[in-house]
Amino acid sequence: MSKNQDGIAEFWYQKALLLIDESQSLKCFQCLKRAVAADPTHVQSLYAVAHHYMHGNGVQKDLPETAKWLRKAAELGFSPAQDKLGMMYEHGIGVAKNWREAAKWYLMAAEKGFADAQYHLGVLYGNGQGFPIDYIESAKWCRRAAEQGQSEAQFTLGRIYMEGFDGVPQDTEEAANWLRKAAEQGDAESQFYIGLLFENGDGVPQDLEEAARYYSLSAEQGHTEGQRGVQRINLTLGRHSISTEPLPDEEDWQYKIRRMVEQTRFEAPRRRD
Repeated sequence: MSKNQDGIAEFWYQKALLLIDESQSLKCFQCLKRAVAADPTHVQSLYAVAHHYMHGNGVQKDLPETAKWLRKAAELGFSPAQDKLGMMYEHGIGVAKNWREAAKWYLMAAEKGFADAQYHLGVLYGNGQGFPIDYIESAKWCRRAAEQGQSEAQFTLGRIYMEGFDGVPQDTEEAANWLRKAAEQGDAESQFYIGLLFENGDGVPQDLEEAARYYSLSAEQGHTEGQRGVQRINLTLGRHSISTEPLPDEEDWQYKIRRMVEQTRFEAPRRRD
């Protein structure tokens, strides 16, 4: 590829960026195709073409075509495309579901430090999708993503430490550390569970006001258990509010907390006997 051809591709790509708003989606798509025609290895353009096919922007929505263009960019080593192609294989979008294939593409991007792929790979290990469940590997990859600020990985890692699974001992202090980081990024599930830890003084000093603050943050996002947490703290502290909703049955409440993994984005691991 000559420097001139590379410059032409970049010209059309930059022009496409100026047309990215929805009203110019067709022209944007046409510019991207010109960029690819000038340089078939221009990975940003390949990835952007796939995005247009995925969402039907300027072209008819076509999921198999999406996968085809993602593969072009992924085979050239473009981490975002490798991660998205892995997601398509994981969920069977535009391609036949294949967890092994998903893991292959996630691993390529994860080894180059791409946080989303690290998290997705950790989920596959935690759910045993494509290979036996391995919580140590799951925690390892989630930690790498979490250390880069990936909030879902922070939440999942916090949940793993909160419960404790084979090879990863329960550690509520470590759980609180990661749940707090995700909560501060606005993750409602994490806000609820860090609130629970503060309410019970588990892994952190007991602090009902701090529990109420986190519960309120999750409740504002429509989190039902967070809303109940606010009510419970208000009653405990004598801040009564008028409500016709009964308090949850204590046994049922404890059951829901212990089974919190079934209410999250990460399937419920089964503790081995």
